[in-house]
Amino acid sequence: MNGPQPFVFEAGVEVKRYAPATERNRDVIAETLVNVLPAQGLVLEIASGTGEHAVHFAQLFQGLTWQPSDPDPLAIASINAWRGDCAVANVRSAMLLDASADWPIAHADAVVCINMAHISPWAATVGL
Repeated sequence: MNGPQPFVFEAGVEVKRYAPATERNRDVIAETLVNVLPAQGLVLEIASGTGEHAVHFAQLFQGLTWQPSDPDPLAIASINAWRGDCAVANVRSAMLLDASADWPIAHADAVVCINMAHISPWAATVGL
C-alpha cells in the first residue's frame, strides 16, 4: 500500500490503535479547545477513533470529564485500552454512539468532534 497508514495496530488483549496524525495535531487542537471548552463539566467526544485525543485532552483539561464515543466496536476497544494504559481518572469508558442515530447520552456540557465528517456517511454529519 502506498502512502502513510492511518492507523497502526498493537495486538494484545485489546487492540490498541495509533494514529500518527494525532501527535501532529493534538497540541494545535488543544490551543483552540482551551478557548471554547468550559472549565468544568462533561465533554462528549464524537468519533473518538483510537482514543489518543481523549486521554491527551483529559490530561490537559483536568476539570473536565471526557466521554469518548465511536460507532466501531474495534475503536471502542482501542479507546478503552488507551484509557487503561494512561490511567486518567477523568475519562469515562467509551460508549457506542452512531451520530446518525439516537444518542445514548442525556447531557453534555460540550461536544467535540475532531475526525468524523470527512470520512463518515452524510447521515452521521447530519446527525451531528
